[in-house]
Amino acid sequence: MFDLRKGVLAVLVLCFTLFSGLAWGDDSAVEKKGVLMVSFGTTVPSGQRAIDNLHSTLKSSCPGVEVRLAYTSNIIRRKLAKEGVDIDSPMIALSKMRDEGFTDVVVVSTHIIPGEEYCDLQAVVDGFRSIEGKYGFDRLVLSEPLLYKEEDFKAMAGFLSRTYGSKVDEDSAVALMGHGSPHFANSAYGQLQVVLDDLAPGFIVGTVEGTPELDDVVSRLNHRKGRKVTLVPFMMVAGDHATNDMAGPEDDSWSTVLKGEGFRVSSVLKGLGEYDEIGAMVVRKFRSVAGKGF
Repeated sequence: MFDLRKGVLAVLVLCFTLFSGLAWGDDSAVEKKGVLMVSFGTTVPSGQRAIDNLHSTLKSSCPGVEVRLAYTSNIIRRKLAKEGVDIDSPMIALSKMRDEGFTDVVVVSTHIIPGEEYCDLQAVVDGFRSIEGKYGFDRLVLSEPLLYKEEDFKAMAGFLSRTYGSKVDEDSAVALMGHGSPHFANSAYGQLQVVLDDLAPGFIVGTVEGTPELDDVVSRLNHRKGRKVTLVPFMMVAGDHATNDMAGPEDDSWSTVLKGEGFRVSSVLKGLGEYDEIGAMVVRKFRSVAGKGF
């Protein structure tokens, strides 16, 4: 059955490219491979380290293949543009790549869960994939987010245990701040908590904009004997949420609230994307869909 949403998006994609002055229609049959890494983006200079590390890791994993970058946040892109930094959206980036003769492109998601941001990216990819003939790609694929399959949760729990396990004992716990989402994929945070309870007790998962909430984190911490907690951003980038909502001095920050509950609080301001092991996970997701020649 015809998917109206995909059909409308395909028309919009095609109109966008044609009226933006792009010159699709290179009739040469030369194969040209490329990679587009997609991030939410950041305006926090220290947070840029995570994106740069992931970008560098991807480039190293496929020498000879161009790896480009796109941000999904229009707000961040507009702020950066005012500072003279131009980062394309996924739609613009893919349009440019096709216009420049790329035929086989892997879009690499750096999302953690398959929430709203990932689904919006999937819709853009589906729109381009529905275009046939000389205006379309020969092949366009999208990698999975980090937490997508059962084994992904076990791998993440293992990483967290190896990285922060030294901060967990009878008197200490680690509270992870995820972003959260109104999307049903928010349930991934609960699933991660179940896996952590089994494989790495002492880790407590919460979110800024979903569930579990900070109140749930406080409740779980109060059921433990210890009164020491380390706050860790469970986000690819340690940006505004990490520096302000998690570790900031505001009355409603996680740090302030937990101190008010009598906990001794310390914070780690390092995004997941800054860790080489997370970079390796992203590369494995890329490899699982890339195929030969990358």
